Amino acid sequence: MTDSSQVEYEETEAPRDVAIERSKRELYEELRTTESSPFYEVELREIFLFAMGYGREKGGRVELDGDLHYLFGRDSLADEQEWIIQSVAVKETRDPDILRDEKLVYTIAQEYANSGIEKLHGKVFGPDEALNELTSELKSLHEAEE
Repeated sequence: MTDSSQVEYEETEAPRDVAIERSKRELYEELRTTESSPFYEVELREIFLFAMGYGREKGGRVELDGDLHYLFGRDSLADEQEWIIQSVAVKETRDPDILRDEKLVYTIAQEYANSGIEKLHGKVFGPDEALNELTSELKSLHEAEE
């Protein structure tokens, strides 16, 4: 029995590259290249995934606006990383059929990362209390999952 309010997802392919707003590229680079950052020398795709998760928890989805920058190729993602992105889309829609629409799955991830990167950057480079707060938030999120 099917629910008439159920969304029909179009079968699409995921984009070749994962995009961010060009204006936010510097936020990723600063997180990755500043020695005092907890993301120092971390791969950009890892920072993207963290920003996506943080945006989902703290910021919500924000559409990409303006010029785009392709942060990394999707083929550089490990299977586990792709599953994280897919899991966020399923959680967002509460419908596993969304996995048919791979383009939408990545749009959701990019929109969460779009809000999350600003919040994350603000926590890391804000006052010391902000970084301590981020550490506490991460610890409590991890404990809640156990």
